[in-house]
Amino acid sequence: MDLHTHTRFSEDRERFTVGGGVTLTVPFHPLLSPLELYDQALARGMTHVTITDHDTLAGCLDLLARHPNPDRFITGEEVSCFHRGACFHVGVYGLSEADHAAIHEGADSVDRERRCLRWNVAELTAFLRARGLAFDLKHPLWVHGEGSTALAALREVVPLFDLFEARNATRHRWLNDLGVEVIDRWRPGAGYTGGSDSHSANQGITWTETEGTTSEEVLASLRAGRATAGGEHGAHARLEDDFRRMFRANAIDRAGTFKALADDYWHNMPLVSQDLLALSVSASLAYAAVNEYARQRRLAREVRAALADELGAPAEVADGAA
Repeated sequence: MDLHTHTRFSEDRERFTVGGGVTLTVPFHPLLSPLELYDQALARGMTHVTITDHDTLAGCLDLLARHPNPDRFITGEEVSCFHRGACFHVGVYGLSEADHAAIHEGADSVDRERRCLRWNVAELTAFLRARGLAFDLKHPLWVHGEGSTALAALREVVPLFDLFEARNATRHRWLNDLGVEVIDRWRPGAGYTGGSDSHSANQGITWTETEGTTSEEVLASLRAGRATAGGEHGAHARLEDDFRRMFRANAIDRAGTFKALADDYWHNMPLVSQDLLALSVSASLAYAAVNEYARQRRLAREVRAALADELGAPAEVADGAA
């Protein structure tokens, strides 16, 4: 099954560097409805399906309310949590509405660092174990934090997990493989998961293999750390296509009442202006994909350099994403 998927119920934020040290954060929503994602994943050979929207169970609940018999569905959520100022993403599987509420209780409080499980990774993982829930640490090297501080925080949280995402289809092969190398050293015997992390329509290109045929058997396999990752790593062309699909959906299809005004403005523009604007947008999206993988390769180099004494010399790899 693909253990890392997103639907329209997940609000994401992407940060772009626009030059001169200025960054722009753009909110956007993935493309598929829960029903579309469920049907697509099964059609692509997944035996079970989960939805891991960011910090919400709404997509899972929507599917359960609309589907007549989602017998191969397992609830999921990608929970943002914090340790020493670094932000980690934890995939949680098989959770209920009550579990979701407990995880986020106090998140809007002024003293959330003390009251909310999300602000204490050790307490969060202890809660998940006590509730008998399966969970993994997503893209372990892709931590939102400052350099060596984030790496030190990662070292402290790794022992709290039995499962780690080894293959993410939006991450460069260097970053995925280095993550496995680091976890093998810091957490010997860990299990590994895989997921597309798709925000468009790439469900099932990366997956997790588990034991069992029923949903409960799959969850039991995950809880025991018996899982392996398979499928594709990140690729420039696919990421660029994702960016184009998301831009089209979020900037145009969801423009609501402004769409007609935008269409009128567009069609009244001189043809040369239309061409220049289209070329500018296309070039910007292509650059965003190239820049994203350059950033990931740079991070992989920085992590390897920081851990050189532990990891040794790197293996020879091609300078590509696929």
